[in-house]
Amino acid sequence: MRNEKNDSLLMQWKAIVNPMDSCWLFQYSMCDNYTCYQGIPSTPMTMTTVGPGDTTDLKFSSNAFTHFSGTPVVKVLVWDMDIPSSVDTITYYITICPDSVACEYYSSGTKPLLNKIEVKVFPVPANDKINLKYPILFNGKISITDLSGIEIISIPAKGNSTSINIEWMTKGIYFIRISENNKIEFTQKFIKL
Repeated sequence: MRNEKNDSLLMQWKAIVNPMDSCWLFQYSMCDNYTCYQGIPSTPMTMTTVGPGDTTDLKFSSNAFTHFSGTPVVKVLVWDMDIPSSVDTITYYITICPDSVACEYYSSGTKPLLNKIEVKVFPVPANDKINLKYPILFNGKISITDLSGIEIISIPAKGNSTSINIEWMTKGIYFIRISENNKIEFTQKFIKL
């Protein structure tokens, strides 16, 4: 998040959707520019002041394994304390895999997943564009998220291949995700040079 005001910015945030199931026995936290909180607070938290032109982060992280799997979507409200009506929503798409087993089963167990059908992502690492090829006709969504789960790009997936311009993106590590009917069906990490 970037402060585009000519004055300092004091922000608050809180979770509005947190489907993290306690039976997942899995440790997770939310960190702002001031501190890290165990879990995701649903009461307003205040960040440290952000100067004009400066940036700050609100990051989700996990640090343990679980015996359950899922793809919860966590939503956090963020607002300027000087202008409480200036509210934005940050959405985190999280994939929880049991222990070290890859998540590769559709929740209903009736439809083959793209993880089970080979999805080719190339080139990796990528500089200008990233390409995806899959051997089935597919109508869904392709998204790219940063390490904290913030969605950078979201486009419709149609047919059996897609090419995405990433030339404008900052160097770093990202995740490319393919989803259908709001269920993440494929995730792969890639490096942007």
